[in-house]
Amino acid sequence: MKTLKTFAKPVSWSSLSLIVIPPILFYSGGISQAVMCQLMILGTIIWFISAPLWMRSE
Repeated sequence: MKTLKTFAKPVSWSSLSLIVIPPILFYSGGISQAVMCQLMILGTIIWFISAPLWMRSE
């Protein structure tokens, strides 16, 4: 379980960047709204899969 925790923690924290960074890029004109929504949905899905794996044990 320790190996799973060490893998899941950075994955879940990285997925938060997919939730925070796309709106900033959209606001600055770097990406379209469709791409922003897709990245944020992907980040949300990854977060809800990976976060419980390490939060359950803390």
